[in-house]
Amino acid sequence: MQAPPTFHIPFEIIQNIAIKTIEEGQKGPPHSIYNLLLTCRSIYDSLSFDKNLPFYADIYDLQFDTAAQRRRYTQERLTPVRRAHELKRRWTLLGEIKCITNISTPIDQGFQIWGNPSTNLVGTYTYDEKLSHAWLAFMMLTESDGRNWQQLSWARIIEWIRLFMWYDIDKVSKQAQTTGLLPAANELRAVGVWLWWLSLRYEDVVKESQVAHSAVNRMLRPFAFASFRYSFFYAPWSSSRLPNTDNVLNHFPGVTLGGPLFADPVPHDQTIRLSSYLGSPLKITPPHICHAAALLFFARMQRYPLGQAGWLPIDTQMLQHAREMYGQLHPYTPKHATINYPTVIDSREYDDDVLRLLSCRDPTRMRMPRMEPKYQYVPGSFVGEWEGRFVNYGMIANQDIGAGHPAPLYAMEAEPLTQDVQAWALREFHHTSTLKGRLKRQYIRFLRDEYSNGVVKYEPGTRTQWSPPSHKRPPPQKRSMDVFNGFLPFPLDKRLVGGGIEVTETAPGKPHVPIFYVEVKRGPDGQPWIGRDDRGPFLQRDQNGEGDEEDGDDEMDVDHEREEEDLDDRVDIIIEGEAIPRMRAFPYETSSLMEVGSVIYGTVRKWDGLVNLRAFPADDPNLGGSWLYRGYLGSNGNWIGRSRDTWTDDITREGYEGVFIMARRPY
Repeated sequence: MQAPPTFHIPFEIIQNIAIKTIEEGQKGPPHSIYNLLLTCRSIYDSLSFDKNLPFYADIYDLQFDTAAQRRRYTQERLTPVRRAHELKRRWTLLGEIKCITNISTPIDQGFQIWGNPSTNLVGTYTYDEKLSHAWLAFMMLTESDGRNWQQLSWARIIEWIRLFMWYDIDKVSKQAQTTGLLPAANELRAVGVWLWWLSLRYEDVVKESQVAHSAVNRMLRPFAFASFRYSFFYAPWSSSRLPNTDNVLNHFPGVTLGGPLFADPVPHDQTIRLSSYLGSPLKITPPHICHAAALLFFARMQRYPLGQAGWLPIDTQMLQHAREMYGQLHPYTPKHATINYPTVIDSREYDDDVLRLLSCRDPTRMRMPRMEPKYQYVPGSFVGEWEGRFVNYGMIANQDIGAGHPAPLYAMEAEPLTQDVQAWALREFHHTSTLKGRLKRQYIRFLRDEYSNGVVKYEPGTRTQWSPPSHKRPPPQKRSMDVFNGFLPFPLDKRLVGGGIEVTETAPGKPHVPIFYVEVKRGPDGQPWIGRDDRGPFLQRDQNGEGDEEDGDDEMDVDHEREEEDLDDRVDIIIEGEAIPRMRAFPYETSSLMEVGSVIYGTVRKWDGLVNLRAFPADDPNLGGSWLYRGYLGSNGNWIGRSRDTWTDDITREGYEGVFIMARRPY
């Protein structure tokens, strides 16, 4: 008997037909493949999962975003076999998320599924199941260039997040308010609150009722303002050199741990293990719940004016603009905001955050490869004008919160928040050894041209030639890094020279060797560059991003003699600036702790990108009223961190602390 014509169709054509049945951007599982598998035994054998894994890897590439994965992981994790199994895993878990969401609508049934802490009812939805669903959504959102968001929308992830907030975060916050204890933080709550932030849209905030606003505040305040009772940094902020296997308390003789305001300065391993991601386990650290809680809180403060407990009216025109932007999955941030909303169409915004989660898990042993930091900001990230809100409680309330008593967090009327709007103009200086590619060539040209033209001048008695002396610096054990001076040695002399600054340790017994840091600027297109803005060739780039001048001696290694033991102790980035007038349109003008002319300076910890700055008012030359600003420049351009007074100079004790958010001014 003659075989049906279908059997004679080449395998490649059958596979192409199957691929064409899945439209690009189609939401939901590839059900059309199931119909093809039922056609006949030949097609089933050709397209079955076990016999054609590369075919299902192609489907994975068609339905999910893969650009971020190719940037962040090695090819060994992205083989066709691994991608095919990831496709199967994702649709299994996304289907479970959608099922849980659909059957949790009736409140009685929701309690049976999610549980009810008020009645000690344990739900059928287990902790491990919630955790696997939350991690899947988190990884997909941080990798989303549009497709991942569409598939998560199919699974009703927004509704799942609302259910999680209602049945978990809201319940535990009510319990904490009743018992007088801070709510417990765990891995699931950290990932869940981050999902809340990553899925937030401007429209959600402006349409939120005052009742909902009060409930949200109750949930967010403990994690945002009692963050020193949780984990805010990837390693203790007081550790300037990492990894650190020593007992840091050896450097503080006579200090005993304990007490209500005890702060733990000892690094800890924060590694957890995801059982399966792209076909194999993945070591990572959970995102910090305090960061997401603070971002969510500050997003709602945009409608919370300074000086009164009312709300700003909804701008209908801005809301309409936001809706138009949402149609294209774009984030939208109003001009008066000091926070940028998350995006679901540009995974590059989250590359640095994910890299930090993967690479900064254990500050006790994770060392940096030679000449290659595990985390480093793009040059020019801090250059420009920034504005933000600094919020904290009163002194007494801060002590109560630090002692573990959450009552002030819930008594807003009795313990109002203190808001301070600050604006800064920052400059950024890089150690020459950190420059690579185009910036390195620009620096060498700048060095050659400026020196030959006599623009760079030195005072008598200083160096007579341009020779970055980093290889002459003293060994690390002889240097002193002051955690209360922005990780800069103290005392320190700074001198402006052509194209940058020279810094010199002036402490007794220190070799007074000046170290040069080149200033990195930011062009109108956001690209970093080095040199004067009237030099056209410095800003001209071809399609590959390279300069259009002849390379000449650009192969010169700026700092090839650097010693291995000097790597961990070198300061790579120095930031300095001054306070500038605030330009935001606030309903009530208030004074600032940092009026115009106040000074700020500090460094970036290269192990995890912690920005440690010291700011002091212009009218306080003795630094008595100075503050420490410690935080991270994270996704979407949000600079989130904690402020601390400098009167409390003991790292084992909590000081007077607050939370701040800053964003770059739009031009």
